[in-house]
Amino acid sequence: MVIPKKMPKFKSNDRVMARWPGSSLWFEGTVIDLNDIAYQIRFNDPGQSEFVIKYKDVKTAANFRTRSKSRGRSESRGRTGRRKSPGRRSAPISEPEPVKVAKPKVEVKKVTESVVEHRNDIFESVTFSRLSRADLASLRTSTPTRQSLRTAYMNEKIEYDGQFNNVEAFNTSKKLEPAPVPTAASAPTAASVSVSAPVPKSLGTHSDLPHSRGSGVKSGIIALVPSLATVRAFILTIVVIVLPVIHTEMCTKSKCTVMEFPAIPRKLQLYYDPLAVAIVAGFLVAQLLLYLIPLGKVVKTRSGTTVRCNGLIALLVTIAVVPTAVYFGYDVLQVYSKYRQLLATCIVLGVVLSLAMYVRAKFIPDDAKNPVGNSGSFFPDFLTGCEVNPVVKSVDLKFFLVRAMHLAWIVINMIVVVKDLQAKPGVYSPTLLLACALQIFFAMDFVWFGETYLTTYDYMRQGCGLFFIVLNLTMPFMLPIFTRLVLNHRTEFEWYYLAMIATLYLVGYTIVRGSDSQKHAFRTNPSNPALAHLESVPTAAGTRLLVSGWWGVARHPNYLGNILIFIAFAALCGFTYALPWILVGLDTLFLVGRVYEVESACKKKYGRAWDSYTDRVKYRLIPKVF
Repeated sequence: MVIPKKMPKFKSNDRVMARWPGSSLWFEGTVIDLNDIAYQIRFNDPGQSEFVIKYKDVKTAANFRTRSKSRGRSESRGRTGRRKSPGRRSAPISEPEPVKVAKPKVEVKKVTESVVEHRNDIFESVTFSRLSRADLASLRTSTPTRQSLRTAYMNEKIEYDGQFNNVEAFNTSKKLEPAPVPTAASAPTAASVSVSAPVPKSLGTHSDLPHSRGSGVKSGIIALVPSLATVRAFILTIVVIVLPVIHTEMCTKSKCTVMEFPAIPRKLQLYYDPLAVAIVAGFLVAQLLLYLIPLGKVVKTRSGTTVRCNGLIALLVTIAVVPTAVYFGYDVLQVYSKYRQLLATCIVLGVVLSLAMYVRAKFIPDDAKNPVGNSGSFFPDFLTGCEVNPVVKSVDLKFFLVRAMHLAWIVINMIVVVKDLQAKPGVYSPTLLLACALQIFFAMDFVWFGETYLTTYDYMRQGCGLFFIVLNLTMPFMLPIFTRLVLNHRTEFEWYYLAMIATLYLVGYTIVRGSDSQKHAFRTNPSNPALAHLESVPTAAGTRLLVSGWWGVARHPNYLGNILIFIAFAALCGFTYALPWILVGLDTLFLVGRVYEVESACKKKYGRAWDSYTDRVKYRLIPKVF
């Protein structure tokens, strides 16, 4: 006899009442994910705590009723209209889900201050004690709802390294007020939820910290110094904006070297051109219209939004643009001649779009914000992104931007081939044709299998800030450095050398496509009969981790395949020039850094299950090596 699965009552983004793990208290929250046995709930506490809650512990707000108030005072156990001895208990109130409180309520002054929390990708300073998602796989011995601020401050080692400025620290000389205990009358409302210690009314200076030394004047001077996170984000912002320009100017028709700093033109007209602006704007508008065509598969993302995956239509139309323009006599080489102006236009567009996303984040719900992109400091939030998956009207901005730039990458490589054919009529370069074909095929693969991008770390976790936006807008101009070098400084290779490079590329591509497709299929439908042969380990989040197939060989096989593909790109440039191989090294360093970033997030999310996974899959990137 087959027992039917219990169908979920709620869906993503539904507002619900959920029981706090390890207690009998019910608080308001939002469903952010679900499977066939449990929901992942983000509570409306100041820390935006997330826990996996069973079906039975999630209900609608209609199941809760507020108690009546008597003589202007809220009613709770041990306190009614008349005085009672501590040993007497008030009559139980009939409710579907009564809220239990361990001790009589103490009348305290209401705390109205909001919790101040600063986050960035380097450091996290939390001014209150709360459970984190890492606690999903650990034993709980207490509930943080009844912990006073003084107890939390004494029990936890609060470290301060000067990363945040203009924020005063705790003044421990002030009297701290006890936290109000939620009651049945107040539990259903978000304003009355207290899952952490209260926050002091004001935050003092650096000298208020127990381990701080110095006068108030010195503290005032320190407050004027930018934080480490701000300085780091400012430097990275400049690098993200300037690096594509330096990268492009290093390899021109006259020379390609890394031994000297490139001569950056200082005339504005060499970076601004109305035609370049029109080309960029026209291309993006055309891609937007193709994105909105009501054809193709509609996919629902994990955040609850929908994306139309009609990449095939966009791919066929975009590829047809270049030969059609050549047939009708349009000079498509203007795109190549205005390479510098097009790049500058995309950089400016990326900065403007990033600012728009930063402003937009001020008006979106808190549960839609990026947890690591809302520190309150401008440069860290501007760089990282205040939102992970912004949706404007019906357009998923992140998905649209990445797909459009891969199509632009295809167009630029096609124009490189046209330029070579027009410069040397009747003469074909096998090396250049292979270099452009490999890049075009790799970009086409992304557009064709666009649905698999929706389950990647980039889409689900990386914020849509300056780093992401500018990196993708300049990608069509940075990656063709390999084909541009072959065009201007090529060495024709023998057929067997080209065959070896093509073989290396196919090996890398097979690893990337096989692992990404396997992961996507398992995440979207783990019960797929085609995946029945794959082994997996369960997690406390209600999901499972693959320990066989591609993901049983290494924890990040797709990154390994990507590195092999970049090596094939560089090999077609030969070994005379260092720039292509430096780019391979930078790509490898970036992916290794991403490996540690992803694994740190997985460790926090899956807890002990991640340890079990790493025991089964011991190597991160290269089997038997790393």
